[in-house]
Amino acid sequence: MSVSDRHGALSLAPSYYEALHRLTLELAGINLGASHAFLVETRLSRLARDEGYESLDAMINELFKNGSSRLAVQVVSALTERDTHFFKDKLAFDRLEKIVLPDLHRKRGGGRVRLLSFGCASGQEPYGMAMVLDRMSEQLEGLKIDIVGVDYPSQALDRARQGIYTHFEVQRGLPIQDLVKYFEPAKTDWAVKSHIKDRVEFRDVHLLSKLDGLEDFHAVMFCGSLPHYSAPARVRVLRGLSGLVKENGFLILGRGEDLSQMNFGFDRVDGSAGLYKKREIPVIVEPEIDESLKVPNGRTTFEKTSKRRKTSMPT
Repeated sequence: MSVSDRHGALSLAPSYYEALHRLTLELAGINLGASHAFLVETRLSRLARDEGYESLDAMINELFKNGSSRLAVQVVSALTERDTHFFKDKLAFDRLEKIVLPDLHRKRGGGRVRLLSFGCASGQEPYGMAMVLDRMSEQLEGLKIDIVGVDYPSQALDRARQGIYTHFEVQRGLPIQDLVKYFEPAKTDWAVKSHIKDRVEFRDVHLLSKLDGLEDFHAVMFCGSLPHYSAPARVRVLRGLSGLVKENGFLILGRGEDLSQMNFGFDRVDGSAGLYKKREIPVIVEPEIDESLKVPNGRTTFEKTSKRRKTSMPT
């Protein structure tokens, strides 16, 4: 049975689905898979309405007719948005709470630490990080921590900035005590309280770019996305993240994810699957030269000297 038989008639020409598949692979490095036709219908129809188009077909025609880079990023972001919820990867948050943050506190004391949620989608991961910090406030006394969440510009990232979630969304992975402590009713939804919301900054970032606009971070959480990337995109993303993590900083991957044979300058933390530490770069010390030593024969260079003039033999 085909996709159209199971889900009703699809509105776009077949050639558009393949074009969107190629666009997503090019911009995001993600392969939509065999069922991408139905994914296009369900995810892009809402985007078309929000962008003011009469139909999905009208929006896709506009995309490929005029080649708008803004619309292309919006389309690809909608197609690649991850289905996420609070504390989705409990093991990763356990690594953050029990290993990463205590280690950073021991080494930095009263300094400032920056944490990054890479591919933060609709914001549950970085807000979860902020809740962990709140629970550990006494243990991390004196440590100032900034949290940054980055992802492609999208409706999901807009929702993250608003910090408002439906009743269904807060029920997914969020303990009831955290709901009471960190959220407040917002009509039929729930809003993140200001003391948690203000701890997180969200930025629009092309995840396959060189990431030059981001500062260095002491720990990066990147969970649940790695298996979806093509092999070349996976290398590009991990190489970019390697440049963001400070020496002795941490990279936290999701359950079952690893760096395979390419370590990108990271070493696995013993006994902690999915947790890596950035290797120190050895410092090369140049030998000191005693300027008081005389140069033999007064020679100052290794250049060849000019040939001696031939002298005539005495007669």
